[in-house]
Amino acid sequence: MNDNPVNEVNEVKEPTKAEKVAKAIEERFPEAEVQMKTNKWGRQRVWIRVPREKYRELMGFIKALDGGAHYSIGIEQDWGDELGFLSHLVIHYDDAPAVSLIVDVHAPKDDPVIPDISDIFQIALQFEREGMEMVGIDFENAPDKRRLFLPDDFPEGIYPLRLDDKGVPDEMVKNAGHPYLIKKGGGSQ
Repeated sequence: MNDNPVNEVNEVKEPTKAEKVAKAIEERFPEAEVQMKTNKWGRQRVWIRVPREKYRELMGFIKALDGGAHYSIGIEQDWGDELGFLSHLVIHYDDAPAVSLIVDVHAPKDDPVIPDISDIFQIALQFEREGMEMVGIDFENAPDKRRLFLPDDFPEGIYPLRLDDKGVPDEMVKNAGHPYLIKKGGGSQ
């Protein structure tokens, strides 16, 4: 029987796979902002904001960390003065839990060029094409810059998801038979 009911245990917590990946990225890319975020279910995700000059190199590094890395989705964004592109990837999924990564890259609207990564992750091309036509990002050296969703006769230089004067003008908006017409600013007619 133990007379001392308090047992002190000094355990050293082993870093998770996600923490190890985050550290490897921080060491290799000191100019990147790397954060660990945990959702309400306790799942960790590595968020990386990388300068566009290092985006392609980072994506190659992620592929080198895990040759079976899975590129899930790319999402274009209008941030006001900048355009952004978020990529979600999953690595090390053969040994659950997988490591979830969000890579965030931005470019100024007056020079909206981001390097193409479709030779690293082939599936990225379809998301890059969407970003090109919806917000006007130019994915430098993309092998296929054809439109993905918009018709060929859609006017050049107008981007449906832009929030500035390059977005869809009011005269192009049609009330497709809906009982209401949404106007800019969230009001209805």
